[in-house]
Amino acid sequence: MVVRNGNDLYSFATGVVQQDTLGERVAQALRRAIILRELPPGLHIPEPVLAERYGVSRLPVRDALSQLEHEGLIRIEPRRGAFVVGFTEEDLDGVYDCRRVLESHAVRRAASRADAQGIADLQAVADEMQAGLFSSNTQLVAATDIQFHRRIVRMSGNRMLCTAWEPLAGLIATIVSITDVLIMDLASAVGSHQTLIQALAEHDEELAETLMRRHLVDGEVLMHDALKQMQDDAASLPPPTFD
Repeated sequence: MVVRNGNDLYSFATGVVQQDTLGERVAQALRRAIILRELPPGLHIPEPVLAERYGVSRLPVRDALSQLEHEGLIRIEPRRGAFVVGFTEEDLDGVYDCRRVLESHAVRRAASRADAQGIADLQAVADEMQAGLFSSNTQLVAATDIQFHRRIVRMSGNRMLCTAWEPLAGLIATIVSITDVLIMDLASAVGSHQTLIQALAEHDEELAETLMRRHLVDGEVLMHDALKQMQDDAASLPPPTFD
């Protein structure tokens, strides 16, 4: 649901993939609104208003704002509070630049280490993603997509690589989840996961890296198209007010 005013600011959270903690749930809803520019750059978002809208204490709100500041989506100014920084097409390029560096290395290591259980686990995730595609369930596709890539990074066996990749997870999942208007265009992206599984099962490091790079390039093009369309739609609405 698109935000139309301050009173229904957080109604768009319905249907968003839920996370484990209140802070993560608040962060996810805010992250989506910022990426779609439902919350425009420069907007002041006071903690008390957020807490009231979500029916939570200010502690989960602070956790959420701290996470979003770490992701570069907001800035927190002493004695003034949180302000939206925003998310641009250049930021999207930056996310995918990081993904190509981290995941290309991760998938090579994963190919050299993959065992039968790891491949079976990846296949189970890919099957669930396919089910989400068939049912046009973008939230399920987004959740399983991030799970698939997280498993490959973890299969690398490099703990520091996992630590470097994980802060991108929230942004990646949210970006994928906004493609509900282009759900069928995700079919090729979902299908490419199957070829990745095969390369990993065959321990073909070079092919696995090539496929991963191609997958991420194709995904970036899709995400740019979806982001532009949905940001344009949000720009036609009056900005919400808080103060």
